[in-house]
Amino acid sequence: MKVAVICGSHELYLDEKALADQFIIGVDRGAFHLLERGISPDLAIGDFDSVTPEEYDAVSQATRELIHLPCEKDETDTEAALNLALQRGASEVTLYGALGGRIDHTLANIRLLLQFVKKGLYVQLVGEKNRLTVLSKGEHHLEATAFKYLSFFALESTVTHLTLKNVKYPLVNYTLAQDDIRCISNETLGADYQVKFESGYLLMISSCD
Repeated sequence: MKVAVICGSHELYLDEKALADQFIIGVDRGAFHLLERGISPDLAIGDFDSVTPEEYDAVSQATRELIHLPCEKDETDTEAALNLALQRGASEVTLYGALGGRIDHTLANIRLLLQFVKKGLYVQLVGEKNRLTVLSKGEHHLEATAFKYLSFFALESTVTHLTLKNVKYPLVNYTLAQDDIRCISNETLGADYQVKFESGYLLMISSCD
């Protein structure tokens, strides 16, 4: 099951065409912003401390299922939404509205990519000009998109034997440490490309101008 999680502001980017085939979760105020765009989420979750009583009523009436979380808790609303998606059988999650804004929230959302790839759930953060995901060890054949710029960063530990094929700047068996920024601003060549490594977790950022 493909799931879209929306947790952003008025300026959030949405691929509304892709949403048609996905189970939609609105997180806190993200649920209300979906309603403003004429989209009723399948589920709304959050502590809803960022909506007015009137907005909360609108969300509760338009949403098929609503889960109201306490304001004081150990996990963020977005983390709770991802855990719920995993529990309900999600195989892939696209997370909108998780980039920009407060830097601590953005960094926390990037850390969620790492947390959930360890649980076997592929999560992608999508904005208007950036897409982020974390890859686990192995061989990945990836499709080139309009987001042609590629940057790679080691997360948590060193990434070993990193090989990049069919990109502007190929790489073979490179050791990428956490403080190494050599793998920034590569480019796709308009066709599928390959990322392969033997250990660690790799943050991949695809960007466009």
